[in-house]
Amino acid sequence: MKQHNGLRIENINVSIAGHQILHDVSIDVELGAITTLLGPSGCGKSTLLNAIAGLLPVDNGNVSLNTKNLLTIPAHKRGIGLMFQNNALFPHMNVERNVAFGLQMQGEKPKQYEEKVSEMLNLVGLSGFNKREIGTLSGGESQRVALARALAPSPKALLLDEPFNSLDRSLRTALLEEVRDVLKTLHIAAIHVTHDWDEATQIADNIAFMDQGQIIRIGTIAEIIETPKYSIVAELIGMESCWTPELFESEGITYFDTPWGRRELDTPNPGNISALIRPENIHERTDGVKAVIQTKKSVYGEWIYKCRLETAFTVFVKTMKNYEIGEKISLYASVDNVEILEVL
Repeated sequence: MKQHNGLRIENINVSIAGHQILHDVSIDVELGAITTLLGPSGCGKSTLLNAIAGLLPVDNGNVSLNTKNLLTIPAHKRGIGLMFQNNALFPHMNVERNVAFGLQMQGEKPKQYEEKVSEMLNLVGLSGFNKREIGTLSGGESQRVALARALAPSPKALLLDEPFNSLDRSLRTALLEEVRDVLKTLHIAAIHVTHDWDEATQIADNIAFMDQGQIIRIGTIAEIIETPKYSIVAELIGMESCWTPELFESEGITYFDTPWGRRELDTPNPGNISALIRPENIHERTDGVKAVIQTKKSVYGEWIYKCRLETAFTVFVKTMKNYEIGEKISLYASVDNVEILEVL
């Protein structure tokens, strides 16, 4: 990895109670960039954040911020802000005292931190909330206070461990946009954890997929959609027309059958694979395979249908046409558009 100012995690391993949780994890997050960790529950996302923050010991590897080694520095002196799913606000303190908590830990007095607190509250859209009691805040307001508190000590990096999970979808969307704007304004390196692909796409510059304690795929949103590489990545980003094919061999050629014909493989022994056909690559055609529409939903002006083919195969189709559930259509796809994914 190249040297740069930002958060750098290099080949770290972390064990808990003698069981290795993280395996040679490496991530680079430049100042002003946001990387989202996406993966199933228990894959090591929160463990990684805790290791970066200094809340868990690292077996080996390196964690640095602006080229400074953090592993020799106590958690409270690392210059890293934290936001958790449980916002962990102090209910006996008002908004101002909650936001000022980190500043007080740095030794600042009320006259020193009052202006900073007001600045942070204004930044997160809570101007004038200084004296409000925590119990009077809505869920969105509470998370904004938690963000202001995390940012008040001027960290160079921020770790967000599913802080928006408890919010409804519309509020979450609005808050994600606000948080992204704030992080960009302050030029902070951020790692955000979620299991929700839609949430990841609203805040991240890069997305890192974790599975079984390892980073298996990392890239921009466009790169991930273009080349998911692994079946678990395709599933996590909502590519539902994915299946495990039965492989055959004839005259030295390995292949599997699709509803539209034989798909040949370039390698004779591909190992464990999965097949994917994207909704946009399935088209209506009179000579296609007969199908029945099972479900439908509207997404950004298009219809996405779940269809059961006469071959008992299920696919998803995207089209501008509005069909009724139970209606029959004919579908065609080129076998060249059936993608091969690795199975871990």
